[in-house]
Amino acid sequence: HYQLYQMLLFHIKNKNTDHFFALIEEEIGSVNPIFQTVFHTFRKNKDKVCNALELPYSNARLEATNNLIKVIKRNAFGFRNFDNFKKRIFLAL
Repeated sequence: HYQLYQMLLFHIKNKNTDHFFALIEEEIGSVNPIFQTVFHTFRKNKDKVCNALELPYSNARLEATNNLIKVIKRNAFGFRNFDNFKKRIFLAL
C-alpha cells in the first residue's frame, strides 16, 4: 500500500488528475476497506478534486485571517470596548 500511496502523492504533486483517478479506479478493489472509503469519497467529489488541483485558488489566506482573529479574541479575555478589539485586529493584519 505504501507504493500506491506514493504514486497517488506523485500524481497530486504533478497535478495529473487523469492518472490519479485512473490509479484509484484500478486499485479500488484490491485495497484495505479504509482506503476504499477514501477512494469512494474521491470518486464522489471528482469534479471538486480536479478543480482543487488544476485551479490556482485557495482559502488559505482567509482561513489564516479567521484563525488570527480567534487567537486575538482568546488572548484578549474580552475587550470592554468593541472599538479597541477592532483596532487590535486591524493592527495585527
